[in-house]
Amino acid sequence: MFLLPKGNPLYENIAATKVKLPELLDKLKGSSFTGYLKFTFPSALAVLFFEAGKLISAMLEQEGKKSSGFEAIAGLCNLIFGGGGSLSVYKLSKDLTMCLHAMIHGDVLYQGQELKLIDIKGLLERLKAQRLNGCLRIYTDDRAALIFYKEGAPLGFFHDGSTDIETSASESQKIAGLPGAKIDVLSTKSADELMHYDLLEMVNIGKLWESTAGRFATERDQIRREAEAVDRKQSDEQLKELEDDLKEVAVAYLGRMGASLVDKELGDRGGRAILRDASQVAEFLAGMERGSKMLTSISKTKEMLETMKNEIAERTKG
Repeated sequence: MFLLPKGNPLYENIAATKVKLPELLDKLKGSSFTGYLKFTFPSALAVLFFEAGKLISAMLEQEGKKSSGFEAIAGLCNLIFGGGGSLSVYKLSKDLTMCLHAMIHGDVLYQGQELKLIDIKGLLERLKAQRLNGCLRIYTDDRAALIFYKEGAPLGFFHDGSTDIETSASESQKIAGLPGAKIDVLSTKSADELMHYDLLEMVNIGKLWESTAGRFATERDQIRREAEAVDRKQSDEQLKELEDDLKEVAVAYLGRMGASLVDKELGDRGGRAILRDASQVAEFLAGMERGSKMLTSISKTKEMLETMKNEIAERTKG
């Protein structure tokens, strides 16, 4: 995952499922927003950069793979409808936004190096000698700072809570001194080398959002129908087992005629499905009582009906 320091927060940790992406992006466009949006999901991170109301970049990192532009926005829509993510929006200066934008599109030269194992002085000398355009990213699990370089010379510093590039290295030094601090070195493109375009003009995000919503609704309906079919099958199997058990009870008390009597009384009322209807069950038991008069004693009939009643109640509860 690529880590970015926080700027001036407009929103933080909003449930992504509450976000209607086209409406949010239109709102940021209308306010000439400059900064970035960060969507965080259990296995993915998406960052959208705005400059003066233009969506100049969309990056998505998911399961170790990065995508950009239309592909990133499409992936983000899928993730939002999938649930489980959060959104934070940070306002930044134009210069800082472009620096971060350039950094995201750059190449990682070193990644995840522990600061205590690095010869920082030697590293900075190499950056100067190589006239690097890029940045150092210093971070822990919950803090991050960036030091931007142009042709090997430091341009300034950026850390959590700043809204613009700063000239003081004090906060970056504090983060560097934290236990477990690590460092990345990135070689970036200059802002002039990046394509300047507005994804809001190039991608019909409203239509993309609607198509994603429709697809997820269709998938949910399919899942629901499949679950209902499974439930029906299980219910039918349970009722078939119950019917067989009722026949066994009837045979035990009435002989072979008992099974035929169960078939008749259930068939007259629409089949075994009526065993889930209390009023129909009462009629079924009354029919069994009438049909048993010539087959066994009253006491045996009552005992049989009580056994059946308990069996039906136990097997159809809930």
